[in-house]
Amino acid sequence: MIPLSADTPLDVERIWLDGIRARGPHFQLQRCLELSDLCRQAARVAVRRAHPEASEAERDEILLRELYGDPEAAREVVARRRALGFYDRQP
Repeated sequence: MIPLSADTPLDVERIWLDGIRARGPHFQLQRCLELSDLCRQAARVAVRRAHPEASEAERDEILLRELYGDPEAAREVVARRRALGFYDRQP
């Protein structure tokens, strides 16, 4: 087994992985979705910090372009969101 982390002993990592596996696929999927959401939130914060002058739509386009690697698709998604009034909503 190749360690997943350089700073965690292999026997500890095995115990941790066994615990996750023992909780079943529902828990694993739930944790995966939670971590994905956390990463997306962190990316949104990073884009906001890097581009404080950008509007919400512009930040979304930057994020989508980075996430999916397709500038045209990112522009299209933002254009559709604009057409649906997504950016007109108040928090």
